[in-house]
Amino acid sequence: MNKLEKLFELARNEKINIHWMGLKEIGCLGLTIEKEGLPNMIFLDPSLKKNNYKLIEVLAEELGHHFTSCGNSINSIKTYKDKLDIARCENKATRWASFTLVSEEEIINLVNSNVTCFHDMAEILGVDVKTIMKRLEYLSKKKNMLDLRNGKYLVLTNLPNIYIYEPLL
Repeated sequence: MNKLEKLFELARNEKINIHWMGLKEIGCLGLTIEKEGLPNMIFLDPSLKKNNYKLIEVLAEELGHHFTSCGNSINSIKTYKDKLDIARCENKATRWASFTLVSEEEIINLVNSNVTCFHDMAEILGVDVKTIMKRLEYLSKKKNMLDLRNGKYLVLTNLPNIYIYEPLL
């Protein structure tokens, strides 16, 4: 089962209805609606059907909103606090999506297989480059280096540049 199928299955298991609807007019590609008394819904722009990588990214982020919801971000922005609240919600959803789509183990396995180009990583994992970059960014906020479990470390302190550190014995 690929990542897209897993996301659709997760939505089904969470009883989230997915609908295709033109959203570009309102400036987005995906929208999550959760209101008490109504079924949970995710709306996706039909243009996503042409690009699986983008579809995976948007669907994962919308599912991230479902799991990390921190308020209604549809309301108009009236204050700077409103803008910060929306940014916080978006960040939580993006973080959830990147952690769900790309595991630390997958990164370790790729690097140990000599795959260090972000585009190659993305292609192999079936996600877009933005998702790989976000996952590494979130990892770098937790740790300076990722233990590759072979005496080497992936250094994360100078993103988007990464390098492998092998301590001298």
